[in-house]
Amino acid sequence: MQDEYVTYDPRIPKHKTYLTSFLIVLIISMYFIEVSLNAVYSDKTLIVLGAKWNEGIRNGEYWRFLSSTLLHGNLFHLFVNLAAIYIFGKEVESIFGTFRYLLVYLISSWGAGLLSFTLSQGISIGASGAIFGIIGALVIFFYRQQEKLSGAKLKFKSMYTLVIINLLFGFMIPRIDNAGHIGGLLSGVISSWFIAPEYKIQKDEILQKLIIIKKPDSIRLISGLLVVSSILFFLTMQATGKRLFFPEFF
Repeated sequence: MQDEYVTYDPRIPKHKTYLTSFLIVLIISMYFIEVSLNAVYSDKTLIVLGAKWNEGIRNGEYWRFLSSTLLHGNLFHLFVNLAAIYIFGKEVESIFGTFRYLLVYLISSWGAGLLSFTLSQGISIGASGAIFGIIGALVIFFYRQQEKLSGAKLKFKSMYTLVIINLLFGFMIPRIDNAGHIGGLLSGVISSWFIAPEYKIQKDEILQKLIIIKKPDSIRLISGLLVVSSILFFLTMQATGKRLFFPEFF
């Protein structure tokens, strides 16, 4: 059914949003586990469940960059992030497809956790860093398509305005992990430059009308992923004090 999809131009291909629904269910399930273990009042329990914890990350627990996005501190925190995932996650998955959307979420989570690790010593939880990356993906997509597809220019303006407003709010409200927000946003923007699908307008000679077709982009996607993941890996090793290529006596 058409209402299962979220997009702005009915001519472009639309994907079902299975991953967004799965993420919402998973995050809600994790919150129930938090409540049952009284984790919202216990940093130790949050660490066990997968919060961003610098000491653990220094010891190689890099999975915390992702697991921390599944945990939330209270119902308001949970509701706001779930609403954002439902709105913007569905839109990205609808346009990008499930696989590319998963890549955006994973890379944004990694970037958010890494910058939070670098600039903040406290534990951190919440999907907001990944959400900033998701919104950043929309900014890039609409920016690149604004001269080609209807509605893209207006969406681009509204998306980058939303990013600016939310970043400002983050600096005004105490106990907000702004480093995570910025890290997620930058990772989402940079990775989406390679991951976001591109379309072009072409005249159908048989139907005698303009149609929208997707540009081939396998090389751009693969090369971009290699570049972005290599940079994040290198920065992670540097931030955690791991030696990549040189023996200890250097």
